[in-house]
Amino acid sequence: LAEDENAAVELTCYWALVDSNHNEPHTEFIMSTEDVENQSNDAGKTVEIEEKGAGDEGLPSSYTHKKNDMVLDADGSTMQEEGGGRILMQVPEESKKFFTKKHAIAAAVLVGCYGSLAGLIAIINSIFSSNRETTTGIKHTNSAFGYHDGDNFGYTEPSPSDITTATDGGVVTESVGTYGVHLNEPVVTGSLQIPPYLDAVFVDMFQQSEEGGPELTPYLGMATSGEYPVFWRVPTVGSRVESVLSGCVKAVLATSAFRDDERAAENILRVYNVENRAYVNVDLSQTFGIERASDLNLADSGLADVFVSPHFNYVAHKLLSSPQHKGRMFTVFRHPIERAIARHSSFIKQHRSGQPEADSRLAQMSLAEFAQSDYSSKDWLTRFLVNKRRERVTWEDVQKAKEILRKKFLIGLYDRVEESMERIERYFGWFKNGPLERECHQNLIAAERAHDTEDYMYEVGQEGSIDIGSEVYGLMLKNNEKDMEVYWYAVGLFEEQGKLFPSLSW
Repeated sequence: LAEDENAAVELTCYWALVDSNHNEPHTEFIMSTEDVENQSNDAGKTVEIEEKGAGDEGLPSSYTHKKNDMVLDADGSTMQEEGGGRILMQVPEESKKFFTKKHAIAAAVLVGCYGSLAGLIAIINSIFSSNRETTTGIKHTNSAFGYHDGDNFGYTEPSPSDITTATDGGVVTESVGTYGVHLNEPVVTGSLQIPPYLDAVFVDMFQQSEEGGPELTPYLGMATSGEYPVFWRVPTVGSRVESVLSGCVKAVLATSAFRDDERAAENILRVYNVENRAYVNVDLSQTFGIERASDLNLADSGLADVFVSPHFNYVAHKLLSSPQHKGRMFTVFRHPIERAIARHSSFIKQHRSGQPEADSRLAQMSLAEFAQSDYSSKDWLTRFLVNKRRERVTWEDVQKAKEILRKKFLIGLYDRVEESMERIERYFGWFKNGPLERECHQNLIAAERAHDTEDYMYEVGQEGSIDIGSEVYGLMLKNNEKDMEVYWYAVGLFEEQGKLFPSLSW
């Protein structure tokens, strides 16, 4: 805190002292030797790490609340979780007086002025907008790509004549397709099962209700249950969702914000505020970063609200293997062909950046050339779900991947990101339906949709056609044949899971 009471007061970070010699006995759920080898450091060579999420452009300047901000207690300390091991930063007596007296008077004056102004604005607005329809929802957006090829992968899409545009409280609802998915019916049987350590570490997303059907397994919060939300970050969509979680939900994330940053090598865990977003100084995008977080007892520290990583199998092994901590998984999927195109666009921009690692020759690579090169991933979703990095994935792996999704994941879709984020936020107790929250979500999502449209227009300009049936579509489909099966199954899960949530507010 600044000693001069006229100077700006800024708290830039809080931190936890972590006992690196945590020796309490516990039972570990051990991965097989093959699984551990698959998660070795060479995974960094195959995992795709997308660009960092967008900044705070377009956010309301008044939206600065972060639920774990250090708040002044009556005794002058910062408000922290009881027994959380966090350092209490004492506030000097003179600063306490400064806060309580001068700020109280100023606040009273400002509130009075603001109330009068708000009342005047409301009166003027009512005069000019008495006949204007109002809504508490946010505008639902669509992908620029719009690949509707689910019929080829077991998903029956609605025909144009089936689609309705009835509105309920300002929210547009549409009929949906089907996959024949049943939440309480396993995809695999007999010897083909999901890995035992995943069953032990990650909580089932659904349970049987008293009526016999499926219902959501209640989430009681990390402080009560010791269960962490774990966001499986899929390339070209993960950073976009992460941006909403950090920028609008104001969750403290343990993610990859400090990748290649010296703060990720400190021997103590801290939470840093970066552009009004809060991150723990870890890097969960790489296996050695997950190992460091494990060594510093990230799960025991209680600093993070959400773990974010593409390596959820390794997170299970290293961060959630003790009985006092488990995980609740969620993710947001993007159509595999659309994701491959976005990867190419990012690849081109990277090599046009002028950075030392940029290669101007690679910046000229066409989408077709990219799809046939080693730079393009092959069945990324299936590989990371079943924890196979370099081996050939089989159709049995596809079935196993589907079962993991059915049993362990809350599913979101990038094509329906507004609805997806509302479900996720409702399930984990983060949902707020205020105007600032709606505006924050809508601004960030609109910015990402603009990037998507830019990618689409660039590729169309280069290739002429990237539609279903085109040559380049066929090349990308060949790389993602099994992912397409997994993706459209996830779409079916999304529809079924939606039946267990209340009507949309947005």
